Amino acid sequence: MGKETYIKYLKDYLHLFSLYLNKKEEPSFKINESNFNIFLNLSKKHSLTALFYKVVKDTKVDIKEEYLKVLEQYYFSNVQKHVLFDKERKELFEYCNKNNIIHLPLKGIILKHYYPDPYTREFADNDIYFGGNDELIKKFFVDRGYEVELYRKSNHDVYLKKPCLNFEMHRALFGETGDNEKVVKYFKHPNIRLVNPLAMEAYLPLDDFYVYFTAHSYKHFHIAGCGLRTLVDYYVFLKKNKEDELLDFKYINKQLEKMDLVDFSNQISTLALKVFDEQELSNEEMETLLFIASSGTYGTLENRVNKGVKEKGKTRYFFSRIFPPYRFYKSAYPWAYKVPILIPIAWLCRLFRILFKNPKRATSELKMISKSKEEKDK
Repeated sequence: MGKETYIKYLKDYLHLFSLYLNKKEEPSFKINESNFNIFLNLSKKHSLTALFYKVVKDTKVDIKEEYLKVLEQYYFSNVQKHVLFDKERKELFEYCNKNNIIHLPLKGIILKHYYPDPYTREFADNDIYFGGNDELIKKFFVDRGYEVELYRKSNHDVYLKKPCLNFEMHRALFGETGDNEKVVKYFKHPNIRLVNPLAMEAYLPLDDFYVYFTAHSYKHFHIAGCGLRTLVDYYVFLKKNKEDELLDFKYINKQLEKMDLVDFSNQISTLALKVFDEQELSNEEMETLLFIASSGTYGTLENRVNKGVKEKGKTRYFFSRIFPPYRFYKSAYPWAYKVPILIPIAWLCRLFRILFKNPKRATSELKMISKSKEEKDK
């Protein structure tokens, strides 16, 4: 598919979202054999399939019943997933209250409530910040039959349970290995408040949530790219809070300035508003939109490799992946961070993990490093 044809389909796809998010209908718009699979693939790539079902249903576009049924299955599957997560999260929060562990729901858990239908906001996991005893948190999940995927090797622990439950429990909002040290420093002591004095559930004030969400979006955008769902998140959040005049951008920009994120915040928020308010984009904005559309929900490995090779060159980037900087070991291998003479052993552990836990990813990254260098030479 050529670039112009792709842009046309992308504009049509985003036009439908604009209609839905602004409560409009367009019965004359046809979804048929020529565009349905393209729209479906975009939806899957950007975790927007459940939302797309509501988009086509509520805008009353002309769509075959068989296509609507396909989308309906994704929607109700996502509803079931929400119900499972909500039940587990409620019991986790009751456990945390009982054991005096501060807990703060993050990202999609908050953002879903800004969607016209909360069940349309897709997610891979639930992210929760906690302050307290990580052994007690681990006990909660192990007692409930969860597999411990990651523990004390990062700024978050990961607990998995079939069919779809995935909890990321964060000790810190950003890890020491983040490539923006100003962000890590800023969020070392987040401005969290308790919902009420009798419970340990916390929240970020609205302005601070926007600051955190922007820093998190920048992390994905800067490292490997972020997807169209991020633009939807920005749009529904900004539309609701701007209409009610709840956001203090003087305060917000002052905080973002400390992390050099004001320009990114302006860029991503303006793009989201212009895309779904269907305003004309500049050439630069269109290129950013195309980059986002190519990235998928969480960015791509190819984007990450291209960025690394461009900044460091092939050799330096390759060795930086095998031998990360010293601060990397603080969360990943704390025993090596405390006793630096043990770092070579951590190198071997990391190499073993790369080669045997995910060899396909390692092979793909090597090929991409090589390809990126060749394109640079050309």
